[in-house]
Amino acid sequence: MTWTIPIGLRGNAEIIRLSASLLDRREGDCRRFAAVKARPQMHADHFERARYAPWEDFPLGIVMRALDAVEFDAADPDEAITVAIEENRSPVHPGVAAWIRHAVHGYLRASAQLIAQGLELVPERNPRVVQHVTSAMEARILTAWGRWYASADGSVREFRRIRLRRPRGAPDAPATLAMAFITATGHRAAGNVYGDIPISVRADDGPSERVRLVEIGITDGVAKVLVDASPEKVRQAYLDRGRDAATRLQDGNGAMPGKDCAQCKAHASCDALPHLPGLLGLSDRGTHRRTWSVTVGRQYRICPAQAHLRSLHMPGDETDSSAVRRGVNTHEWLRAAHSRLPSRPCTADDLPAPDGADLGIAGALEMDREDYREIRPYLLRHLDVCPLRERGQVTELAAEPKLAVFDPDADVVVIANPDLLRRVDGLTVYREQKTSYLLRTLRAANALEQVPQIALAVCLIADGAFGDRAGRVELERLSPEASEVIAFDAADPATVVAARQVVTGLVREWHRDTEFVTRPSDTCGVCPVARWCTDAAIVDGPTILVDGVLIDRRTGEVLAAPDGISPAAEGLVTEINEPAHDDEPPY
Repeated sequence: MTWTIPIGLRGNAEIIRLSASLLDRREGDCRRFAAVKARPQMHADHFERARYAPWEDFPLGIVMRALDAVEFDAADPDEAITVAIEENRSPVHPGVAAWIRHAVHGYLRASAQLIAQGLELVPERNPRVVQHVTSAMEARILTAWGRWYASADGSVREFRRIRLRRPRGAPDAPATLAMAFITATGHRAAGNVYGDIPISVRADDGPSERVRLVEIGITDGVAKVLVDASPEKVRQAYLDRGRDAATRLQDGNGAMPGKDCAQCKAHASCDALPHLPGLLGLSDRGTHRRTWSVTVGRQYRICPAQAHLRSLHMPGDETDSSAVRRGVNTHEWLRAAHSRLPSRPCTADDLPAPDGADLGIAGALEMDREDYREIRPYLLRHLDVCPLRERGQVTELAAEPKLAVFDPDADVVVIANPDLLRRVDGLTVYREQKTSYLLRTLRAANALEQVPQIALAVCLIADGAFGDRAGRVELERLSPEASEVIAFDAADPATVVAARQVVTGLVREWHRDTEFVTRPSDTCGVCPVARWCTDAAIVDGPTILVDGVLIDRRTGEVLAAPDGISPAAEGLVTEINEPAHDDEPPY
């Protein structure tokens, strides 16, 4: 495969330094980003001064420095943690510091589990690399980030990959195979792995006889051995099942805008990332280039500290409420139904009785029978408002597509995830779907503020994210008893002004914040990262009171709202009912 240098980039494309963790990328992730990231000598045509976060945004680096002090200098763990945090170049949020302390001890607990297995290993300071350098202009380098160990005689080598929460890799995953391959065949680096090309290496005293790849979840303090084999078997496994994945990654063409755009060297010239100056209505570029979504804005409105910790992927407490399962299953069913080819409206035939032998679409999704029984009443109400029933020619139908645009005025990449995007007679139609046990009071007059995803959708269409600047935004609301669709004309000036006010109001303070203070309240009772917060309020009981609105703490259902539902209360309900995305960075 020949890699095509994207427009707007220059430099040497034949120097490739590939991190094995990149092989964890999923279908739908941007192939161009990975290929560019693997080429350290590729740069944008036009110089742009880098702006960095004015706070620590890579907590694992501090964890690693503390572990270095413990393992190489015999430092006391708590003292090593304190020094690593206090001497860090960037300020560390108190909640992040709390997690770092927990994580270091979690790693040491997991390490003790491995020691208890009877295998004595010593830590190695220098990482291993595999490199093939033909000249100063052409090199292939494979690296892995983690912690390295070996037996005193060098016969056993071990690489430990760190996961934020728990081990999650598979023995045959390409990243696992690549890391084991580096462990088996790589040389210890004597130079700078991320700066030198070629990298100076040191030879081992002798060949290894046994290679181990271990994942350690530092929040749960658990270790899992994924590979324990001879170097020959490890090498062959990579050549058979991992090398092709590495080749595809480094030669990947095609862009898919998303969460990678803020760090991508090609973002300024990427033809797949729409540039929409003024989308967010902000007059300054904030602290540095960042990624924002309505979810981030909603979390920030609840508590700035929560939004900050979650943006740094701090592991949260997991919940398994019926409302979350209902929402996930409903959306998954609708995604599958609206993705069928040829496309067709949803009908009663798609929703057989839960006690039948064939559950239709739900059966194809391997949905639990009781879960299907719970969502079926909502889906029956959907039949009346299915978007594929309307008149007109429907084209460019996409269920739950990933959208990203860039506002250069604010220097922010904006992420959106519509439930359904389509064109009807050439007009863009953007639909969001919400389920609730009762259809609460919601009208066109307050829907933009109550459901800010709709406001953002209006702004996206009005600013040309989809080419034309006319279109319709729909909010589909489902309950077991009724359904309705509230529509907004994205070409109506008054609607656009109202939508812009909602979006700007949601993003303005976040954009300038550098402190991310805590906001203790009843909402601490449902905050997934409250365990890292020293200011978290202790909340007992089954309900939460927000702006006079009584909310079921477990399900997120509104129990009482004498004076109507405020945007803050509606945001909390949505936050409780939406699943937490397990989007752990691939370190």
